[in-house]
Amino acid sequence: MLSDPLPVRAAAAKHWSQQRTQFAWHRAISAARGTEEAPTRPIFVLGCPRSGTSVVFALLQRHEALRSPGKEGHALWNAYQHPRLKGWSSDRATYQDVKPFERRYLYTAIKSTTGDLRFLDKTPKNILKLPYLASLFPDATFVFVKRDGPDTVNSLIEGWTVRFGISYRLPQRLELVDYRGRYWCYVLPEGWRDWARTSVGDVAAFQYVESYETALDDRTGLSDHSFVDLRYEDLLQQPVRQTKALLDRLELPPSDSVMEMAHDLTAYPSKSTVSRPREGKWRQRAEEIARIAPRITPTVLRLGYEQKQTRDILGS
Repeated sequence: MLSDPLPVRAAAAKHWSQQRTQFAWHRAISAARGTEEAPTRPIFVLGCPRSGTSVVFALLQRHEALRSPGKEGHALWNAYQHPRLKGWSSDRATYQDVKPFERRYLYTAIKSTTGDLRFLDKTPKNILKLPYLASLFPDATFVFVKRDGPDTVNSLIEGWTVRFGISYRLPQRLELVDYRGRYWCYVLPEGWRDWARTSVGDVAAFQYVESYETALDDRTGLSDHSFVDLRYEDLLQQPVRQTKALLDRLELPPSDSVMEMAHDLTAYPSKSTVSRPREGKWRQRAEEIARIAPRITPTVLRLGYEQKQTRDILGS
């Protein structure tokens, strides 16, 4: 049975306290000398948590023309869109959820971070906020990171198991067969309460499906030119070629610093890595992945992946 030992709870509490301090600071600056001007051509790296967004972010963060907060932007996006402000419904947000002072808050905070450089953000929970982001940043580009279902779900389970990526202390306890407590990991989709008495594997599959299905539906209402699609598997297999193509699509000049990392991704392990990636790592949980495979298969296919791996899992 998984648990939340004191060091885990203390680290989460410290993180949330730091967020509240940042909220207060940004609000004070916004009120005193804020701006109503949106940042120009920001870049948002989006994908289901554990889909490879951290690697893509680490690459782009090295580019001289980009600037980011240096970590995930919870201090920006949770200020007005925290689930507790919506009855603990979810991380979901659309253009209708933008608050009157929120634009000024975000634009000022981003301006103070980036100066005259292009803003770069990687906050996986924003996968549920595409209409919200598009309304705030009309000329934004979204790097849409895809990853096959079994590998992503396995990585989510792994993160939950080691209590990595804790995002919220819920108003009610989860009564999962392998975890009982209030601490939720990663993205919080709508309908999460329906899964509060299942298992970590079921929750991970739910997060994968809801993250990508919501984003794919949202994309139909936005311009295709706003998106740069990138398969995590392609990046690992052809890092130099895929990185060059990514910079070109983002209209960024060549960067020696970015390409240095691209030539040897393994030399730059992500801080969010739970264990080293390897092909077929999901097989360590083959029975669990096989159980949830039918639920994730439609999303896997919709993302453009072949069904071969799922058939292998199911033994058919």
